[in-house]
This record gives sequence, C-alpha cells and structure tokens, in this order.
Amino acid sequence: MMVMWFFRFFVFNVQESPKYLMGRGRDEEAVASAHRVAAINGKSSNLTVAHLKEAEILVGGSNQDGAKMDTSAKTVAMRKLSKFDASHVKLLFATPQLAASTSILIVFWGEWLLQTQQEKDLSLLFQL
Repeated sequence: MMVMWFFRFFVFNVQESPKYLMGRGRDEEAVASAHRVAAINGKSSNLTVAHLKEAEILVGGSNQDGAKMDTSAKTVAMRKLSKFDASHVKLLFATPQLAASTSILIVFWGEWLLQTQQEKDLSLLFQL
C-alpha cells in the first residue's frame, strides 16, 4: 500500500481537471492545467481565459456582479434535490395492488440490506 502511495505522489504527476477548476471559479488555473495536459499529450492548446469568459456569456452563465458560485457539497446536493420530481414514484402507488406490491418490495429490500450489513459487521468483528 505504501508503494502505491509513493508512486501516486512522486512518480505520477496528477493534474486537477480543468472542469473542476472552472467550477470553483479558478479559470486561470484551469487554462494552465489544460495547457499542461495538452503538452503531456504532445499537442498545443490556444485556450485562454478570454475564451472561457466568452463561452460563459454564450451559454448564459455569466455572473455580472463577479460573485463566484457556491460549490459546497451542501449547496450542490440541494441544487440537485430541487430538480427532483416525485411524479414517477407516485405511479408506484397509483392503485391499491401496486401500492401493496411496492410496499412489500421496499420492506423485503430493506430487510435484506439490514441483514447484509449485519453480516458484514459480524465478519469484521470475527476478523479482529
């Protein structure tokens, strides 16, 4: 395990992805990262921060006041959940028969998950 850790940090130079950096509002670093990746692949890149700003304006994501988007885990999860529509789940309970079948499946699946987790916990306990 230590050998893999050594190789990860000292042999392989892993770059942050430009997409991640742009999502965090670090456009200059994203452009530099894209140039490094292109150089590693034997290519050249003419990407500039100006290109990124133009693309942002074209897709309507321009932030006129210069404020950065909140990309914390909580905010991202809330943004994803706000798009959730439960209409497809309601169909599983549309009739009494569907509701009963769905409920039974949920109970059995939940019991199976609990049993599987308990078996994993016991196996870990006996390994100690």
